[in-house]
Amino acid sequence: MTRSTENVSPAEPQVQEVVAAPKGRRPWVVLVALILLVAIAVATILLITSGGASQSTNDAYVEGRVVRISPKVSGQVLSLHVDDNTSVNSGDVLLEIDPVDYQAKLDQAVAAVAANESAVDQAKAAIFRAEAAVGEAKAAARSAETEARRRASDHRRYAAMGTDAVSEQQLETAKAAADSADDQREAAVKKLDAAAAELNVARTNVGTAQAQVAAAKAQLRFAQLQLLYTKVVATESGHVTNKNVEQGAFVSTGQPLLAIVPEDKWVIANFKEVQLERIRVGQPVMVRVDSFPDRKLRAHVQSLQAGTGSRFELLPPENATGNWVKVVQRLPIKIVFEPGQPELPRLAQGMSVEVTVDTSNSEAR
Repeated sequence: MTRSTENVSPAEPQVQEVVAAPKGRRPWVVLVALILLVAIAVATILLITSGGASQSTNDAYVEGRVVRISPKVSGQVLSLHVDDNTSVNSGDVLLEIDPVDYQAKLDQAVAAVAANESAVDQAKAAIFRAEAAVGEAKAAARSAETEARRRASDHRRYAAMGTDAVSEQQLETAKAAADSADDQREAAVKKLDAAAAELNVARTNVGTAQAQVAAAKAQLRFAQLQLLYTKVVATESGHVTNKNVEQGAFVSTGQPLLAIVPEDKWVIANFKEVQLERIRVGQPVMVRVDSFPDRKLRAHVQSLQAGTGSRFELLPPENATGNWVKVVQRLPIKIVFEPGQPELPRLAQGMSVEVTVDTSNSEAR
């Protein structure tokens, strides 16, 4: 039996309208959701096609210089002034090697210089004596030359007079006197040559003695350096690390004793080659250190290495042989911190970091 419309209460239509109202608003919710999905899709497509506004990698670590300290002389360590992690300044004495042997060598070198300088003075005095002998020989040679000419003139004169004016004995005496004068002249000339040769030898001896002085002075400087090297000093400021020497130990020349880590540090980040399209020198970088992840350090791209990491391995890959499989390579990038950040002293070499390069400005240099 059907219900009559007259018996329906006035409140029923109102209930039906209230229940039906939410169904009327559902298309608007769906429309908003579709718009959001389309916006997200468009943004994703733009991000992919533009390469993104940044490039990140966690294949990065803190790098820096390590200065190896080795002695230039061997000996027993007399005193050690540093320990692990000690802060040192450039020029600070790190350790001292027993200097007794090197002081003795220095004293010997000083004595050798004095002896050779004395030899130079003696050689110069020999020059004066040789010059005096040359002067005397020259005078004797001139006198002998004059006497020889006079005797020869007497002989010619007696010979010209003939036996009627002079006796045979006088002629023979004049001839003997002339021959004797010639012999004395030749002897005087030879003595002059010998004196001149002795003068040249004396001058040569001076040069030799001076060269020996120069060699002795070189040995003296070397001995001074050897004595100076008994104090091993810091070549740069930083912190001592990797110390493997103790007081009283005997060390050899060139033996690694410790290392100094300077304060300047940077980051080496290994980016995939597919990430390098928009990375340029000078672009800003944010660095997050694993040791204190809540802090971000400011930096910038300093340079890109001229070769991937695999090219500098001990055995680089030979892609021209065997079966070749393409592997995405990584290129090391050097990232330098901006100065004045309070977190920089907390960095240590080898720390793992994550870097994000802002590539929005691809024209940076």
